[in-house]
Amino acid sequence: MENRFRKALKSGKLLLGTHVNLIDHRICEMLGLIGFDYLWIDMEHVSTDFKVMETNLIAAKATGTPCMVRVTWNDIPSIKRVIEAGPDAIVVPMTNSVEDVQRAIDTCIYPPEGKRGYGPNRAVQYGLSDMQDYINHGSKEMLRFVQIEDVHAVEVIEEMAKIPYLDGFIIGPMDLSASVGELGYGFMAPKTNALIDTAIKKAHEAGKPIGFSTGTDNPEELEHWIKKGVDFISASTDMWSVMKGARSLLSDLNKIAQKYPRI
Repeated sequence: MENRFRKALKSGKLLLGTHVNLIDHRICEMLGLIGFDYLWIDMEHVSTDFKVMETNLIAAKATGTPCMVRVTWNDIPSIKRVIEAGPDAIVVPMTNSVEDVQRAIDTCIYPPEGKRGYGPNRAVQYGLSDMQDYINHGSKEMLRFVQIEDVHAVEVIEEMAKIPYLDGFIIGPMDLSASVGELGYGFMAPKTNALIDTAIKKAHEAGKPIGFSTGTDNPEELEHWIKKGVDFISASTDMWSVMKGARSLLSDLNKIAQKYPRI
C-alpha cells in the first residue's frame, strides 16, 4: 500500500501538522477533517496507550490524513506493537547516539537486515494483504524518524544518516535546549538556535529530511523555525487548541455579559 506521508514528503512542499495528545478518537477525526498534512499521535508524554493510539489511527484514516506516532521509548516493547498497527511513520525519542539510532531501526526492519519480530495485524489489513510482499516491501514503506534532542546527537548526525532505512530526523527543541543549559530561554536561545541550524544543514547535506516539533502556536515563533528550512513542522497540540478556543469564547461571553448587568 502507498504511504501517504512518504509521498507527501517526496513532493518537496513544507508539510504542516499538529500534535494529538487527547484520547478521544473524535479529536483525531476532527483534526483530520480540518486539512493538516499529517497528525502526530503522541505516546511519550501523555496517557495515550496502545488501544487509544490504534483507534486514533483508524479515525485519521477515515479522513485520509496520514499519521505519525511517537513511541514511548527506544525499546522493543514500545516500538513493536505500534508498527504492527500500521502508522504512516513512527518517531523514536531521545536517540542521542549512532547506537541509539541503530537499535531503533533494527526494531523496525525484519531479518536479515534488522531484528524486527514478526506479527503484523492492522499493518497487513488483518491478513488480507500479501504477506510476502509486506515482508519484502510493504513493511519498509513506513517512515522511520528519530528525534534530535541532545547536543551530542547533533554532533553525530552524519553518522546516523548512514544507517540504512533511517528516513529522517525530527528536532525536539526543548530537550535540545536543556542539553546546553537553555531550557526555558525561549525560541531565541542562542546556543540552541545554532545547534538547530547545524542539525538542519547536516541532515540536508546527508540527503535526509528533517522536521520540527513545537508546542507553540505563536506565529512569530513558527515563522522563526520554518524559515530555517525544515521540511515539516508539528505545531501546537489538540489540548492547547481546545484551551485557546474555550478561553476566547469565555472572553467574548464576558464582554457581552458586561453590557447587560443583572445587578
